Amino acid sequence: MSDKKTQFDSFFQIEERNQVNLFPVANNEVPLTDEALEAAIPALFKLANEVNDLNINMLRPLRGLGDIAEQLALYLQAQSRKIDLIMSHILATEQPEDEALQCDSYGGGGIKITLEQDYNIGQNFRTKLFLASEAAAIFCFCEIIAKHTTSNGTQYTLLFSKIRDSDQELIVRASLHAQTRQLKKRQTEKKDPQNS
Repeated sequence: MSDKKTQFDSFFQIEERNQVNLFPVANNEVPLTDEALEAAIPALFKLANEVNDLNINMLRPLRGLGDIAEQLALYLQAQSRKIDLIMSHILATEQPEDEALQCDSYGGGGIKITLEQDYNIGQNFRTKLFLASEAAAIFCFCEIIAKHTTSNGTQYTLLFSKIRDSDQELIVRASLHAQTRQLKKRQTEKKDPQNS
């Protein structure tokens, strides 16, 4: 179990709430290979990732065209953001049997979430993480590796047990962006003490 904790702790965690859909699954329902994970990912999640990849690849050539291209790139990014927001909303409501919750924190290693239900260490979940600030949706599997009681319930540490590398990278980038937002907010509050 300490190896899993080390794996979880090797990534930065950011305290930011995001929607997480959890559905308990048996150990034998967790994909063992990358191919099995790909087969388990719902078509809408694959479509959302393809749209995101297309957007990134289409904006790169514009960067070399100078100032006019910068305005065009900003416009295309805004259009892309609209599509991402719509896709994210559709994905968040895609499987109503999943329990929609809010995580306490997230990072490249997994999530922390406080629940009223009692689960055992080792319980696996089909997991969908929706990163609102990135308008991104990640489909993966998590395993409870630690838990402790709080005043609001039990906080569980869930390790990403099966996740695509590209999705894990997206989560790492999102956590760094969130940290930047939090730092800017603190700096603004320090400059304007009346806000505190």
